[in-house]
Amino acid sequence: MSQTLGTTAAGLRIEALRLPASIDAPDAADYLTATRLMSDALCADSGTDLFRVQPAEWLVALHSTRYTERLVSLARQDGEIAGVLVLEYQRNAERTATVEAHVPPRWRGAGIEEALFAEADRLAAEHGRSLLHAWNLVLVQAPGRRLVSPTGVGSVPADAESTRRLQRLGYTLGQVERVSTFEFATSLPRAERMLRAALDTAGDEYRAVWWHSSAPDELVDAYAAAVTRMATDVPAGELEFEEDPWDAERIRYRERLKAEAGQTMAVAAVVHAPTGTVAAFNELVLESDRTRPAMNYGTLVLPEHRGRRLGTIVKCVGLIRFHDMAPECPRAMTFNAEENRYMLDVNEAVGFVPAAYSGEWKKEL
Repeated sequence: MSQTLGTTAAGLRIEALRLPASIDAPDAADYLTATRLMSDALCADSGTDLFRVQPAEWLVALHSTRYTERLVSLARQDGEIAGVLVLEYQRNAERTATVEAHVPPRWRGAGIEEALFAEADRLAAEHGRSLLHAWNLVLVQAPGRRLVSPTGVGSVPADAESTRRLQRLGYTLGQVERVSTFEFATSLPRAERMLRAALDTAGDEYRAVWWHSSAPDELVDAYAAAVTRMATDVPAGELEFEEDPWDAERIRYRERLKAEAGQTMAVAAVVHAPTGTVAAFNELVLESDRTRPAMNYGTLVLPEHRGRRLGTIVKCVGLIRFHDMAPECPRAMTFNAEENRYMLDVNEAVGFVPAAYSGEWKKEL
């Protein structure tokens, strides 16, 4: 289906993207163009190559799943694809959805971004969503005035085009996240030294474990319980997140999706021996192209187990074992809230350095 928005410039249409069966399918041309445009937009915004989209993997990630609904739209200007919109929400959430609108530099400033966000509002309302989250990547050294996070820590450039646009569209800044990278070639020895000291501090009640591709049967329930805590136990600033329950079945389902995309998820965890609780975990995802950066998914130390250097343990075990598994991977990338000083202290000590920043925004429909 397609739809022309009456408030947009002549020749601009917003239409749903039909996902092809594969990137080699006869009808994959629009999808491949959208992939390239999204990469161009993300690379321009961040000033890095970290976010370049891999077509085969993104195709798997765009499909709706048992737990997540995804709606993908294209903007066409005079017939040419000029932007991409992804609206995503968890099926068990009552009101929240995430909006991604990507327009490459050559198409910016012509009203395409506004049209995509208007379509996001329409789709969100149609699907019963009333709270939208969005984000804007910005350069580490962006000049000019700053818009400070409501947490009091972190900021984004106030005069950036994406910042001004989100404000015009009714979004408010809820938090700022730091994008950091770890270079395996230069920083791994630090991780090894820090791990030894952290293990001594944690004591005998805690044991470190690591796995890839599939969680051990004896830990999958405890791991799922810890992943559930991610939605409520990480710093969220003025953003609002709904509880997102996980169980063993959902963990196994995600593992199958990762395998289908050609990705590998590696997990470092700390188990509290007296209770069998997964007290901390760190997830790293390896793309099918092992020379691309690894992405850090979740990192969490359960509040009742903090203060024992468990965050250092899972971070260092994860990096060390990951490099053993995939020595050709050059770096790892992670997002952390700027007010999450505990985790930033760990990351900075082990060798992570800032690569970009991300404003995290919300809007009430």
